[in-house]
Amino acid sequence: MYVSVWKRVWAFLIDLAVFAVIFWALAQLMNEFTVSMALLVIIWLYYALLESSPWQASLGKRLMGLKVVDKRGRRLTFAKASKRMLLRLVTNLTFYFGFFTAAFDKHRETLHDHLSKSVVISRAADFDPQNYEDPEDHALTMVTVVSVLLALIFVTLLLWWVVLPQYQKIGDRVNASRIIDTLNAAVENRQARMEAAGKNGGEVWLKSYTGCVNNASDPLTLDCNGYRMTLEPGGISAVARLANWEQYILFKSYHTGKITCSSDHKNAAKFCRTLDLP
Repeated sequence: MYVSVWKRVWAFLIDLAVFAVIFWALAQLMNEFTVSMALLVIIWLYYALLESSPWQASLGKRLMGLKVVDKRGRRLTFAKASKRMLLRLVTNLTFYFGFFTAAFDKHRETLHDHLSKSVVISRAADFDPQNYEDPEDHALTMVTVVSVLLALIFVTLLLWWVVLPQYQKIGDRVNASRIIDTLNAAVENRQARMEAAGKNGGEVWLKSYTGCVNNASDPLTLDCNGYRMTLEPGGISAVARLANWEQYILFKSYHTGKITCSSDHKNAAKFCRTLDLP
């Protein structure tokens, strides 16, 4: 009656293939963030609707001859199937530890099976709730504790390797955009500076820019929040750093009006190529 872990793994891989096709199709029509949000909704409805349907199984489970029932052998309601889907996330966040605990469980139950009070059995089998024995509390508690610890590790690694780099990339692009706006404004003020050149003997800064102060040792340089801007014969340059401290230079030409980005560092040079420069 209770199915092997490998049958459930194959069922999961079939479902995964379905999601891969859906993801590819959505990626042709939407941006990355919208695709991710849409896919989450689709995965929820896919499992919740199919496992609460007369099939009592996702497509993968159906093809592998499996079905999902509650602890009394009844078909799941949509609400219970939705709850089971959400609890599946707990299993996924444990590096699938909560999934493979089924290999050591006499009912072949995963962590989300236990938490949602459901059982995966063979489609042809009749579930007898009288013959079902609840697992010992201390065993389930140990699985839950280990699963929570693994989930915390997973979330920490996700934040460190995925979320933090993405946040830094966004911050770098916002900072570059702010610098470009300041460079454009500074070039527009050039005429006023040139008119004052006769009085002061050279081009000088005539306007205050947000987060910038005059450099006492170099009157042609402004020290700004996160970058340094300098008046040069052919334009205005701004030296800035990425979150990883690699340096890059933005230069606004007086003659062409174009902005260029350059760097001697590999990642910063790659960052320059991603900028949509005017």
